[in-house]
Amino acid sequence: MFEVLKNSLNSWNVQKNERQKLQHAYLAVTVLVVLLAGVISLFNGDLGHNIVLVALVAIVAYFVNAILWNLLQASLLDKLSTKPKRK
Repeated sequence: MFEVLKNSLNSWNVQKNERQKLQHAYLAVTVLVVLLAGVISLFNGDLGHNIVLVALVAIVAYFVNAILWNLLQASLLDKLSTKPKRK
């Protein structure tokens, strides 16, 4: 079981670029925080609602990161990769 998890994480690390890993991290944090807020809401509703705000911040960061990365990719990185190299 441990080896399967280790191999899965290793292949994920090799196959994904930095932006995809960051986006996965934002989504994982969001899901974990929402689950945690749900459990805490069973005991203290106000605290649970405040914790959900952390998940909201992670979702906003996810979308801002996606938009900015795509704008950067479209405007700058594609031009750099197609520019002919000088000798």
